[in-house]
Amino acid sequence: MEGTATPLRALFEGWGAEFLCEFGVQRPLRVTGAGPEYDAARTGVALADGGDRAWLELAGADAEEFLQRTLSSDLRKLAPGVGQWSAMLDAKGHWVSDLLLFRMPGDAPAFGMDLPAVRGDAMDTRLEMLHFSEDLSWRAREGARLLVLGPDADARLADLGIAAPAEFGAAEVQDRDGQTLLVLRRPDRGAPCVELIGDPDTVAGHARALHDAGAVPCGLVALDILRVEAFEPRWGDDFDEQDTLPNCNEWRRASLSKGCYAGQETVAKIDTYGEAPRQLCRLRFDGEPLPARGAELIDEDGKAVGAVRSWVWSPQAEQGIGLAMLRRRAAQDGGRLRAHVGDVESIATVEVPAKELG
Repeated sequence: MEGTATPLRALFEGWGAEFLCEFGVQRPLRVTGAGPEYDAARTGVALADGGDRAWLELAGADAEEFLQRTLSSDLRKLAPGVGQWSAMLDAKGHWVSDLLLFRMPGDAPAFGMDLPAVRGDAMDTRLEMLHFSEDLSWRAREGARLLVLGPDADARLADLGIAAPAEFGAAEVQDRDGQTLLVLRRPDRGAPCVELIGDPDTVAGHARALHDAGAVPCGLVALDILRVEAFEPRWGDDFDEQDTLPNCNEWRRASLSKGCYAGQETVAKIDTYGEAPRQLCRLRFDGEPLPARGAELIDEDGKAVGAVRSWVWSPQAEQGIGLAMLRRRAAQDGGRLRAHVGDVESIATVEVPAKELG
């Protein structure tokens, strides 16, 4: 199999996982079956490989001022140990990368940037381009990344002596053996989620202990269902560098009140004068399950108005749901479109997400 193996591949392989190479990274597709894995994340504890994301650490006296003028979010609202939704955009508002930004605990100005692993090189290039004489440095943090999902995650981690941040945030902790772990509470996985980042042997040891205590290993199929149910768009599936922040309805990542940053003019113009020419919307499909990822969407006049970006069968909704990028005129709440999958047709109802500012 092509692609990079994550530090946790051997662990999940030993648990019987099937693998898929996605965006250059080998990750578990399913382990025991999507149903039990999804149920564990919703009602108990599930374990997943978080190797689809990268972690950059930035430090220096000028780190805060530099990020304040280059990222879409307002760092003045960010307390030590707390995270916020953010993004790096180009001058026209197109994505360089989505981000979860964390101000690290402590007095020194230091930040953590969680981003898609596939965007690591692009982010490094962008930082190099924007960095001049500031007192600023950054480095990638290597290691294994374990997602611990579900309502019982905190209790099971506490049994191992690992305390997670109470809210969306980051903390450096030591386990009972004195090993240092970076512990994140993530808001973007569609279920309560704590992530452990650290030495591969240490993280794998904690994963085995959680598994022995009843945690269920899970793969991409279950993770995809969770995120689509929660309307969590994903880089490479639902948007990429050809899209803008406003047409993805990712307003929670943007500040409309802080000073200038790359892409601000586009974001502010669309906020002031109207909707983006295309919008990422939720779809609900009628009828029997019909996997529709990539399907063309047709309006009542027979015109193509967009395409399905993600599709899953939702146990919560008991129907197929998805995310689609639609032309503005088709992105109307309650609208109905036809999705064509080969010679088969399915009817989808459009739901436009509410605007949520960061």
